[in-house]
Amino acid sequence: MTSRTDVVTVPWTGGVLSLRPETPNDLQFRFDLFVRSRPPEWDQVRLPLEQLTQVMNQQFWAQTQTYLARFPDGRFDIVELDGQPIGRIVVNRTEERIHIVDQAIAPGMRNRGLGTAIMRQLMDEAAASGRIMSLKVSNANDPCMRLYSRLGFEVVEDTLEYIEMTWRAV
Repeated sequence: MTSRTDVVTVPWTGGVLSLRPETPNDLQFRFDLFVRSRPPEWDQVRLPLEQLTQVMNQQFWAQTQTYLARFPDGRFDIVELDGQPIGRIVVNRTEERIHIVDQAIAPGMRNRGLGTAIMRQLMDEAAASGRIMSLKVSNANDPCMRLYSRLGFEVVEDTLEYIEMTWRAV
């Protein structure tokens, strides 16, 4: 297991892919990523831009505070490619499981295998330590559902908003 302050290099052939702990300097990047990663339904919200920005800001801070409260021992990382921030991942590790709390890659960087590389590294860690992996994904997030299914994650619970999935090494 890595410490909460280690920089982790992820095997990937297209450049140097790494995970480093978030800092206060990442706040604007995190907010921009949060806004760009919202589900398509947000495009249908008919609010003036100023009001929509305010709502997004409230949602961002609510998510931030919730994650910090629910996962005080979690690892909150910025995903970097060749030293440039391209995403974020929040992982909570316990003795029994590695739980992906949140993962987002900037829209322009998706479909390049970056998320797969990160997930495979976490799967290797889970397999080596005898833990299961778990996550929840929005029902509306078809690309992530395909990724997790392709990696062997299985549906545990399907609710109106989220699908909970787990993975165990064979």
